[in-house]
Amino acid sequence: MKWDVLSFGETMIRLSVPLGERLETAESLEVRIGGAESNVAVALARLGRRAAWCSVLPQNPLGRRIAGELRWHGVDISPVRWVERGRVGVYFLDTGAPPRPTQVLYDRAGSAIATADPDSIDPSIVEAARLLHLTGITPALSPTCREIARRLVERARQLSVPVCFDVNYRSLLWTPAEAAEVLAPFGHAASVLICGRADAATIWGLDGAAEDVLAGLVERFHTPVTVLTLGDGGALAQTADGYRLQAPSVPATLVDRVGAGDAFAAGFLHGYLDGEDIARGLRYGVALAALKLTLQGDLALVTPAELEAVVAGVPRTIVR
Repeated sequence: MKWDVLSFGETMIRLSVPLGERLETAESLEVRIGGAESNVAVALARLGRRAAWCSVLPQNPLGRRIAGELRWHGVDISPVRWVERGRVGVYFLDTGAPPRPTQVLYDRAGSAIATADPDSIDPSIVEAARLLHLTGITPALSPTCREIARRLVERARQLSVPVCFDVNYRSLLWTPAEAAEVLAPFGHAASVLICGRADAATIWGLDGAAEDVLAGLVERFHTPVTVLTLGDGGALAQTADGYRLQAPSVPATLVDRVGAGDAFAAGFLHGYLDGEDIARGLRYGVALAALKLTLQGDLALVTPAELEAVVAGVPRTIVR
């Protein structure tokens, strides 16, 4: 296989205010990039995995900024389709500090990927990957993005390529009812389903004890591996036959919460890919998520040695 993981989605320019400033009065903004799928690809590439990212980018300075930064971190961007016209999505981060929450303002409508022709992405690229990684953000961007994602999943299933699907609900993009309808086929097609506890409650009304929420997801989708992330509570996982595992969270000093969920997904895949070891995946997931919390920006710029040092301190995964 050419790649360990292939991801598909949108990456945006992130403009954030310095800590303690407000967006409406700030005189300067920090420029970074961020996108759920490329965040995962960057984290995996920095850990030594062969990671590729597929998308549509315009031939302009912002498109080149995104491509150049991903390439610099070791991500293979050869699957990217370049277009002469179009725009890159932008999001503004009004960085908060407790008790003031961080606020996000999107300016992503009509981006190059959202308006892409479904035929512009050849689903056969899945053939070069050990695993396809998608999130629920991409199908929310536009009907054409939804169709591209569907074709990639269909081709992956034909080739028996595992699919990791991270629900990643974004309330600014669509309603819970829309998400529930559109994301159902992706959940059923997934080999690994990752879902946050809040998303499970918002989209599918699964509430209560974490074990009950996880059981509800398993009953709904019958995914071979279902992972429920619990924030400060760590993560739970369950196989379709009822084997359940749990890993506690790792204490961390919060610098920037954005991208922590993507770091968990990358860490889980890093630990899981070789041998489908769910317990190892959970330990690496909570460790990488904690490391990401200590870093500014969306990207988990972590070395293998840093990750291994944290993983060594994660208690043994609880098996039920």
